[in-house]
Amino acid sequence: MDLHWHLLVGKFLIRMKKTKKTKDKKNYLWAGLAGAFTATTCCIAPVVLVLLGFGTAFSMMIMHQFHIISIVSGVILVLLVSLIIVKRKSGVCNIKTMSQNWKVFPLAIIFLVLSWAFINYLIVAPVAGMVYGNLEVEKKPLGNIKEMAEEMSMPKMADVEIVPEMEGEKLLVLEIEGIYCGSCGPAISYDIESILGVLWIEQSGSIISVTYDSDITSKDVIIATIHDPYSAKIISEEKIVV
Repeated sequence: MDLHWHLLVGKFLIRMKKTKKTKDKKNYLWAGLAGAFTATTCCIAPVVLVLLGFGTAFSMMIMHQFHIISIVSGVILVLLVSLIIVKRKSGVCNIKTMSQNWKVFPLAIIFLVLSWAFINYLIVAPVAGMVYGNLEVEKKPLGNIKEMAEEMSMPKMADVEIVPEMEGEKLLVLEIEGIYCGSCGPAISYDIESILGVLWIEQSGSIISVTYDSDITSKDVIIATIHDPYSAKIISEEKIVV
């Protein structure tokens, strides 16, 4: 009987230990998820602001101002929550307890990165595409450049001279550098579409294809819409033969 009882108690203690370890891992995974949501604040906020009616220029300004801040805040949050978990587990948080639990820190960071990518590209990107795609487009000679220049206090941004190329319809393919946010591509596409003379636009990742009437506008106006912290590189441009 005693041997049987000791075996049962031993199995119970082993099971409890495994359960505790699983629970600890889940806590660090939740820490990574919380950090990921914080890191994608700059991607989520513009979409929410557009839905609330604050305008695309204001939402883009928020996106640019807080992009790095939100990512850094997400990483800091993960580390802070992980330290709190270590303290709750060990009763104290010092070099010794951190070294004993060092494996959980990279685990939380890895889950942060995976969660950030999932939220950013599989949730925010398609939602942003639908939101910006359903907005009414007001065609203007400079598109939304003037509004963006005012919101971002960048007056030189609006110093763009419209000099039509007079070559009929053209296809311009651009590679946009600096797109790390699920909201960036749809927002940039919307701003390009607002330019008078732009006929069609398609965005896939960092590649944007624009069909425009060069008798009305030019590639210089289109590229001027893609402002700091983004930059545009021309992959190809060709005249469309009807």
